[in-house]
Amino acid sequence: MIFKIKNQASAYIIALVAIIIISTAFTSNLKFSDDDDDYANDSFLRYEDYTYDDSIKSVLLYNKRSVLSYPILPINGNEALELSFDDLRREYKIYYYQVIHCDANWNPSDLMKNEYVNGFLENEIIDYKLAFSTDLYYTHYKVTFPNSDFSLSKSGNYIVMVYEENKPETPIITKRFMIFESQVAIDMKVHRATNVSWQFHRQEVDFKISHENYDMPNPFENLNVVLMKNHRWDNAIHGLKPKFINGTLLDYDYEDVNVFNGGNEYRDFDLKSIQYQTINIKRIQFQEDQMNHAYILDDEPRAYRQYLSKADINGNFLIKQNEALDSDIDAEYVKVHFTLNYENPLPGGNLYLFGKFSNWEFKEEMKLEYDTLNSRYYKEVLLKQGYYNYMYCFVGDESKNKGDLSVIEGSYSETENDYSLLVYHRQIQDTYDRLIGYRKINSAVQ
Repeated sequence: MIFKIKNQASAYIIALVAIIIISTAFTSNLKFSDDDDDYANDSFLRYEDYTYDDSIKSVLLYNKRSVLSYPILPINGNEALELSFDDLRREYKIYYYQVIHCDANWNPSDLMKNEYVNGFLENEIIDYKLAFSTDLYYTHYKVTFPNSDFSLSKSGNYIVMVYEENKPETPIITKRFMIFESQVAIDMKVHRATNVSWQFHRQEVDFKISHENYDMPNPFENLNVVLMKNHRWDNAIHGLKPKFINGTLLDYDYEDVNVFNGGNEYRDFDLKSIQYQTINIKRIQFQEDQMNHAYILDDEPRAYRQYLSKADINGNFLIKQNEALDSDIDAEYVKVHFTLNYENPLPGGNLYLFGKFSNWEFKEEMKLEYDTLNSRYYKEVLLKQGYYNYMYCFVGDESKNKGDLSVIEGSYSETENDYSLLVYHRQIQDTYDRLIGYRKINSAVQ
């Protein structure tokens, strides 16, 4: 059928409608940034630590030297990472994993996979065990890499992505890790903030980078340093430029832009045994839902209390069952009950449980509810047996990804913290950001 267009206006309208239809069809298949609606979908690939499936629990990625270590490897060496997780579904799944190289800002780099992967581009996770003697059935998966099937040839940022067989477009886990070169020397020191108004609650991190044996024609360009506290990306400091340059020595001795709230020592509880009460556990009960429930001693706000030194693991957690031969599959899942006494609900925001066990994120499953009758916040969380650090973090209604620990926990310059520096550089001939230096120090041991 052929239509005759009577005038120019009609032709314009028809053309406009056609453009809208074509544009809609084209953009419906695209994925947008975290400011768009697609980012709320569970299948959207995030270049960050994220668990996409509620059935997946206790995700860990660490350097095999220590289960409490950060997932970072030297490019030349025999060290390896171990990734593990539990699937709470009763049916066994076949899972694969692959790695993706990223730039210094955690966007996909311009490298092709065969430019940084030696061996197979995707690999099956063949190490799995069934937990059939626990109250809650689960399957434990584990893989160590690099391995005989693949290794990595470039330094920089990576994510490892886990997905079901033949479903790479639907990830279940993404975890960040890094491979670094030792091209520069890094000197760091942590001390009380120089600024008088901050000296009782903030810590200052000064550092120097020496590139005597590494060519860096213009340190103000293509150089990206990232300063991190306790291996957290949510409050990392980016974009610092050298304050002074003396030959091949770059000096970052600032007083205002390289400071962090000192915070407080982490709260903790010990759930490595359910046979008896341990650290900060009020009681453990086996209830009608055929699950063990652990009730932590009531917490109190610490914002206006005197600082108290206490050993912690800086927000980390450890999976362990004291009576087990194999904690991977003998450790129970327990419903842990948290209580924070607080006279009135905080206006303008919400409280979240916060730590590595929450992926340093403000998850809905970690958001506390308020009990008006008993003047307290409370939350029940399903956790695997072990030892946990945690804090209470306030997130304002207008703040999407930033929280304030000081509202409940306070902030003190004496607090013990781990600080890390990551040094990225892109040389003129490179098409990716190399991680040319890494250093970690502890504020209490320098």
